[in-house]
Amino acid sequence: MSLHQDGWSRGVALALALGCVSVGHADDAEIPTFPTELLGRPEGIAAGKAVFGQICKFCHGKSAYPGKAPKLNPSRYTPEFVYDRVTNGYRGMPSFREQFSEQERQAVVVYVMSREFSN
Repeated sequence: MSLHQDGWSRGVALALALGCVSVGHADDAEIPTFPTELLGRPEGIAAGKAVFGQICKFCHGKSAYPGKAPKLNPSRYTPEFVYDRVTNGYRGMPSFREQFSEQERQAVVVYVMSREFSN
């Protein structure tokens, strides 16, 4: 399923069009907010799980421990924090700004923040 073929991209576009953009980052890129109605959307969770499975799981997945990267603890994060790390990287974690589209990075956030996420 393409992110462009479902309601996910329309929902994100609507949220961004309504001004749901906040927090500036050190490099002045805007970090979108993640309204509750977007965080719980099954198609966003599924899309994020697919993207996470392409690359993130190799450092943050069950088989990556111990040692590759910190175990993720979404209960301690905000969606904006996760988006910032995925987009801009942090310490040994590379930026995925060029590798994944904006919508794919947002979908990863939705998946990581969902109840379906486990690592």
